[in-house]
Amino acid sequence: MNQILDWLQSLGFSQYEAKVYLALLMQPGVTGYELAKNSGVPASKIYGTLNKLIAREMVQAIDSDPKKYLPLPPEEILSRMRDEFLETVDLLSKKLEQIYTQSEIMDEHIWNLSGRNSILRKVIDFVSNANQQILLSVWDEELEEIGSCLKKADRHNVKISIVHFGEQRLNVGKEFRHGREHQIRVERGGRRIVLVVDDQKMILGHFSEDGRSNAAWTTNKGMVLLAKDYIIHDIYTILMMKTFGDKALEIFNKV
Repeated sequence: MNQILDWLQSLGFSQYEAKVYLALLMQPGVTGYELAKNSGVPASKIYGTLNKLIAREMVQAIDSDPKKYLPLPPEEILSRMRDEFLETVDLLSKKLEQIYTQSEIMDEHIWNLSGRNSILRKVIDFVSNANQQILLSVWDEELEEIGSCLKKADRHNVKISIVHFGEQRLNVGKEFRHGREHQIRVERGGRRIVLVVDDQKMILGHFSEDGRSNAAWTTNKGMVLLAKDYIIHDIYTILMMKTFGDKALEIFNKV
């Protein structure tokens, strides 16, 4: 219940408004006096809170004696809030883009990310906005979550090359299995993801075995080319191993 209250507050409800609305969902058609007892909102605050919810078209009052209150259905409220939010995002996107000045310092800056969800959101955003080329080095665990947007990019004729650490295959673009997953996982203490999009931006992330995750992304040209070379080098190594086998391994072990 506390989490639901937190979620409602994140959508713009005050603490009292969230409590009142939730209490009305559980027991509609009650008086303000009853609602104060059910919700835990002080009696001195209950009618002010109800009037705010009525003004926001989330609660309706029944004209009776004494007056009683009904909540509007959650789906109706959430659908309206979703539409208003998306409309605001669209308007902001246009207006902010008009006033945003791309500067050299922004191009050179390296941005940090923390947490697996934040990293994967940025990866999916990069892939979804790719126009020409995607170079990706990825493990099965992450590939599972970004596979659908990679397939969509493939359908839009984006050139895709993927170095896989694992068994999964998406059947998009060119896919290369690394084949040394266990050894690399032991050496690094986790998994890595490297993504380069359109030779314009890159992201490098690390997912530790203990659950910690961090990444950096940038449009810095030197960093972008470095990440691109890293992935291409892995592809060359995989092809060399496939062609020359143990002989190639002997050469690599001398480095």
